[in-house]
Amino acid sequence: MRSRRQVLEDWLREYAAAEAEDFVWRREQVLAEQARREMARSASRERGERECQEAAAADAVREALPCEDCGQGRSAGLCEACRYRRRTEGLIVEAGLVAASWSAVLDDADDVAAVTAYVRASLGAAIASARQEFFRLMDPGELDADPVAAASALAFAELQAVQQALPEYRRSALGWLGRTEEAAAEARRAYAIEQNRRWFRANPTGVDAVAAATKAADAARVRTAQYLLTVRLEQLREQTAVRHEAAGPASGRWAERLPELAARPVDGDPAEAVIA
Repeated sequence: MRSRRQVLEDWLREYAAAEAEDFVWRREQVLAEQARREMARSASRERGERECQEAAAADAVREALPCEDCGQGRSAGLCEACRYRRRTEGLIVEAGLVAASWSAVLDDADDVAAVTAYVRASLGAAIASARQEFFRLMDPGELDADPVAAASALAFAELQAVQQALPEYRRSALGWLGRTEEAAAEARRAYAIEQNRRWFRANPTGVDAVAAATKAADAARVRTAQYLLTVRLEQLREQTAVRHEAAGPASGRWAERLPELAARPVDGDPAEAVIA
């Protein structure tokens, strides 16, 4: 009969052999995983390099394209000056729609067209003024030295002229839309709700109650005007095809009507309107 010592030694040898076999297997697995990861990294590097090369080739082809609008060579399809001009055109269209949102009959295409044409003419005057100021400030030698840069600078100056005018169109639209029945109704509702709050019920006409109600009415009026402007602009964009060609001159009726409307004050006391 084998002694306990021999049994223990046999078990230890078997255990050591199993551990060695397991170690070899695990080592092989680690090496295989490292090789797999290295292959994946290598493939990723190669793919990245290939994509960079393809992108560089595409960029080179694109850079060689002439400008779609003016034909200037190597302009990546659109030169800087024409990019500014396109943005200017987009803002002119937007300003026309903003003006039409409150001053035109939205379902009347001719009425909307007359308003947008008038706005285009007005902004055209602002652009002409910006152009004159640009040439007044620029030295003729600078214009001749780098005509491409000069054209870009001029187009940017024209864009700025329109950008500066657009907020006033929006302000006028919001002011007039804030006087619509929808806005007035929302203002009255907000005013009444605020006055009916528990802490103002005892004295709804007190100074604090009126101030809080007026603030709530003003906020409701502004929110409604903004909502109406958004909805009306969406409607106009759906109804009106955005055209990039210059529109015709505004009709005489609108040439007279818009300045008159714009001259009217749009800022009043909302509290007076609500209380009345």
